[in-house]
Amino acid sequence: MRILGLPLCVLCILCGFAATGDAEPSLPARDAIDAAIEKGVNWLLDEQKPAGTWGSGKHAVGKTALAVYALLHCGLAEDQDTKQARRLGRALAWLDKHGAGRAKRRERDTRTYEASLLLMLLRARGRDEDRPRMQRLADVLASTQIDNGQWWYDGEGARRRSGGDNSNTQFAMLALGVAVGEGLDVPKRVLAKADRWWSTSAGTRGGFGYASGGSPRSAATGSMTAAGIACLAITDAAGAMHDPVRSRATRTRALAFLAEVFSVTRNHGPTIDRKQQRQRKAGRGWLHYYLWTVERAMVLAGQTKLGDLDWYAAGARHLIGTQKDDGSWRGEHPLYATCFALLFLTRAADRPRAFTPPSRPVAKGTGPTVTPGPSEPPKPAPERRPLPPGPGPLGPGWVDDWLQEALPLGELARRCRLAGPTTLLPLVRALQHPDKDVRRRAFEALRALLPDERTERVDRHPLPRGRLALWLRTNARHLKLVDGRFQDP
Repeated sequence: MRILGLPLCVLCILCGFAATGDAEPSLPARDAIDAAIEKGVNWLLDEQKPAGTWGSGKHAVGKTALAVYALLHCGLAEDQDTKQARRLGRALAWLDKHGAGRAKRRERDTRTYEASLLLMLLRARGRDEDRPRMQRLADVLASTQIDNGQWWYDGEGARRRSGGDNSNTQFAMLALGVAVGEGLDVPKRVLAKADRWWSTSAGTRGGFGYASGGSPRSAATGSMTAAGIACLAITDAAGAMHDPVRSRATRTRALAFLAEVFSVTRNHGPTIDRKQQRQRKAGRGWLHYYLWTVERAMVLAGQTKLGDLDWYAAGARHLIGTQKDDGSWRGEHPLYATCFALLFLTRAADRPRAFTPPSRPVAKGTGPTVTPGPSEPPKPAPERRPLPPGPGPLGPGWVDDWLQEALPLGELARRCRLAGPTTLLPLVRALQHPDKDVRRRAFEALRALLPDERTERVDRHPLPRGRLALWLRTNARHLKLVDGRFQDP
């Protein structure tokens, strides 16, 4: 098996665990996490080729998509006035011209990893003009599902197979979950078929292997068990479970198994032979891929702990301690290790509530496979002056006007609370305004309207600011006012 061009059969042969050494690790300081993220971002950008890609040949799209997806979650954005952002823009421009999902391109041989990563990064990019391509990618993934509910490397190969593998399957499911969250058309039968596969293929102890839980080749690993938890959380949130009782029971058993074997230093798996030991020493351990699957599964399943262990604190401390001086991570191919480590540190998975689609007209019988989203936010209070026609330079013109008026903080925050969470993203954009007084007012308003941990360093550094903007694009419609601040419900 290969992922993005490198062997991944080691996922089903990774070794047993060593103890973490710390039953209750403390969470590293936010500045330490941000420093590790920034070093990793700089290393990734240093590895970028002049054309804007990472890698070359037939795997360039997959490698570039993974790198760009990680950079977006680290807080890079095209609209930032930095050298880093311009290099990101060059990579995105290259991806706009290559890979799956482009109009008038034959999709028969589209690779599952490539299509899945492209769909996820386009969602993180947040442009309305990318929605048609996202829908095409979702259509490709839906059409290349194998009859047993899995996916294989490419659609052409899948047509000749009776089964796929759980690594390709988890990537396809993550992408289709993103598509559902964006209100795109995803057939419910596709998600239900995948749910049936996961809910019936666990091993006797509750874990998942590379193909299934049945044979020695498919003995349970930590990474594939986490993949199963993530996929079952997606089908649950999307209301597409084949058998809800069985699916939830399977997920509960998988969580218990992962809690039993979890470690941040080694992926659980069957005993490996000498050849496999040499492969691991050669840097093919896929530890960081495993950590990312754990992060994704825990966020999707709403788990802050595995057993009694804070999985994020343990993982973050390990990653900060093992980062190389140049900013990379090693242990498998450094490009993949660094991308997966950064995605873990930024908690890049979308929570289940993100699968509730925004309110938009949907043709009967063709809409997303989830329950209706919340009602529209309340309209602004009558005393607010009339909205100007069209958006202003910072987003909706009326938020721009409020900042320009130099309103007292209390009045500005009051108006934003009345107007709802749609005011938050324009406030983040205002942090780049050329007028320092506008920047100061925007930051003060954000601190008054959001939890403290969401606004740390956003006035001083583009990466935390970009991560806040990405979080708001994904979650703003789900935020509720709690004690005067917009928070997760």
